[in-house]
Amino acid sequence: MANEHILQALLEAERSRQPIGPVSDLVEGGLSLGEAHRLCEVAMAARYKAGEVLVGYKIGFTNIAVRTKMGLPDSTYGYLTDRMVLGNGGDFDLNELIAPKLECELCLRVGESIPAGASIDQVLGSVDGVIAAYEICDARIRDWKCPYSDFFADNGFSARIVLGDKWLPVDALDLLGEEVVLSQDGKEIARGVGENALGHPAKAVAWLADRLAERGQSLQAGQLVMTGTLTPILPIEKGSRYQAVYSSLGTLDKRFV
Repeated sequence: MANEHILQALLEAERSRQPIGPVSDLVEGGLSLGEAHRLCEVAMAARYKAGEVLVGYKIGFTNIAVRTKMGLPDSTYGYLTDRMVLGNGGDFDLNELIAPKLECELCLRVGESIPAGASIDQVLGSVDGVIAAYEICDARIRDWKCPYSDFFADNGFSARIVLGDKWLPVDALDLLGEEVVLSQDGKEIARGVGENALGHPAKAVAWLADRLAERGQSLQAGQLVMTGTLTPILPIEKGSRYQAVYSSLGTLDKRFV
């Protein structure tokens, strides 16, 4: 396989928990977006063969302020498997990851398949639940500094997600106005609202459906979609407890050890 050395470098970085430089530097002329997607898809196929199950997707950089700060031209996405999903509460061992960061998000569950070109209303009609969620992002690439294509090669910096305790139907809350207040060890450090996810969380889902269609894939019933951070992306401090209080969706609580 062409550029298999890139895939092996990323896998070794994850295994050893030692980050590497931009993988585009390993290819003369840089890594194309198409090849980055292909490398990630090969890596995911190996995960599925080893027993992991695809449960959904994460969308990155739907928060325009965050995207602008990173200097990226568009949002990103990555794949989520059952082994990446954590329950609310309890402790998480940071030694499993390299340089994890925390995001407060809304996670939507697909009730009916969502095709490319879907409108916001069509997405909302196809979603059967919303839940509070953390995304624990992690990059195999040092300092998160790399060209746009590298994000896709590295599975959109996917690592873990934490789901809340209750699903609500989409019409039971104001998706745009749903607020989250994030605290670290009892001190507020960030807040945000649903509108921060590309102007509307359903718009983020529609964007993902379009991108997946370009790769011959689609959003299927039962799959989860993390719609992007509502708060700044924050490094996680070992020994701290992070609590996110949502206006309608309850509270997320996780200690990182």
